[in-house]
Amino acid sequence: MDKVVVSVADDSLAHLPTVVAALRDAGMVVERVLDGLGLVTGSVAPGVGDLLGAVPGVAHVEVDREVRLPPEG
Repeated sequence: MDKVVVSVADDSLAHLPTVVAALRDAGMVVERVLDGLGLVTGSVAPGVGDLLGAVPGVAHVEVDREVRLPPEG
């Protein structure tokens, strides 16, 4: 599963529960809804993250990537 962060469009914040339900219908496993920030975090099957951008009310979808630095030495 890919971790994703979805930004909800400003004009859709009043309808956040509807946007979250549509994200679930599109295959997202919602972990957290950050109402005040208009962000929804969760996970999707590989390749599904791009489809979330077509959900009404979604402004941006970003795959949450883990960054690792090489060991010092």
